[in-house]
Amino acid sequence: MKIHLQTLINLLTKMDLNALLQHYLDSSEAENIVQLGFMFKQGQIKSSSFDFYQELTTNFISNKSFPPALISKIKTNNTLSFFTPALQIDENFNTVDSKQRNVLHYLFTNSELISRESQPPFNYLRSMMLFGSNTSLQAALCQRDLQNLTAIEAYLFTNKNFNPLAPHEFTSLLALIEIERNQQAVEQNNYPLFIQSVGKLCQVQAQIDHHELQRTILIATYYATPIKQVVSDMNKVQK
Repeated sequence: MKIHLQTLINLLTKMDLNALLQHYLDSSEAENIVQLGFMFKQGQIKSSSFDFYQELTTNFISNKSFPPALISKIKTNNTLSFFTPALQIDENFNTVDSKQRNVLHYLFTNSELISRESQPPFNYLRSMMLFGSNTSLQAALCQRDLQNLTAIEAYLFTNKNFNPLAPHEFTSLLALIEIERNQQAVEQNNYPLFIQSVGKLCQVQAQIDHHELQRTILIATYYATPIKQVVSDMNKVQK
């Protein structure tokens, strides 16, 4: 075990919160990522310890900014839930990594979420926008990465999971699309790229009936294009 992590554990055992904070501040970003990962795992082991480790993590990040290397680690519902308080301070939802991606980009493109029960948290994020002051979250929805993709575009463009979204997640994604549209114009130049990418993904997964594919409906909605046109364009890719 690395010395910095062993020191963290020792200080946790002593419940020396001041020393814990100082140790975190003195550690490198790479060490911080390991330390934050450890506290996340501890918070998942027992529900009774979740609040303690979440508050400790939030305090660490509030005193030393949000580490960019952590952004790509937050890509599941559990990690989002744990780090939400830290993301809500200092507009951390807007923090980007070297790929100019924010947390939403990774949450929406996590193709490892293959089951219907573990899908991108569209409803959770939509609820945060409805019931809280989350201007930074709305701004994060519009940020573009180095490929010029917003988080929603990245989902439509690269997520390999074609399982239909649950109804509440589907309607929430439609609401997020509307929120983005109200803040900035859609980048129409990205449409041909979508058709190429999703068409090829359909070939790999043997998805034949594009009319019934939920992703087709979402692309048509996002780009305000008739579904028949989207289907026709995708069929051309597969020929």
